[in-house]
Amino acid sequence: MAPRNRRRDILDAAAPIFGEDGYERASIDAIASRAGVSKPTVYSHFGGKDQLFRESVADSAQQQNEASLGAILAMDLTPDGWRESLYQLGLALADCSLSPCSVFLDRMIVAEIGRDPDIFELVQTRAVRPVHEALAGRMAMLGNAGYLHIGEPGTAARQFVVLANAELPELTVLGTQRISAEDFEAAVRAGVDTFLRAYAVV
Repeated sequence: MAPRNRRRDILDAAAPIFGEDGYERASIDAIASRAGVSKPTVYSHFGGKDQLFRESVADSAQQQNEASLGAILAMDLTPDGWRESLYQLGLALADCSLSPCSVFLDRMIVAEIGRDPDIFELVQTRAVRPVHEALAGRMAMLGNAGYLHIGEPGTAARQFVVLANAELPELTVLGTQRISAEDFEAAVRAGVDTFLRAYAVV
């Protein structure tokens, strides 16, 4: 049996507690209890609540980053497959944005950015920029292949992400309510259709 990774257990416990309760109300006692470790163990790994909060945000951003990057790297860029692959990418990125990890991350940022403005830059560095850079690279490849009119790949990448997710905040009440798979797919495909009307080579 592999040895228990207590640091991982603490991070897994901390993200939902910080996301649900916010920084001020979240307690080390509650995090330790959910992680199944002692309070001194939390302090030995993270030093204190502030450092644990920062590490929790960074870890959540990293998880979101990995899932989104995987979807981008899996794109089919062939003549017969690129268009449907773009739809599938939109679905994958939107699904990542509604994951518990992403919802908790968004809640933590909104709640704590006034107290700690550096949190925004941390998430941009760990999650947002690497995803947009990878997606911009794929947009450039689609443009070079003659499938899309791409002027600035970074702009196209950001607009793709926004359009794929455009209807979901309202439909899911900011990620707090589930919707059917059919409604989810219809909303994302409508956003990708809008993107294609603007960028696809006719």
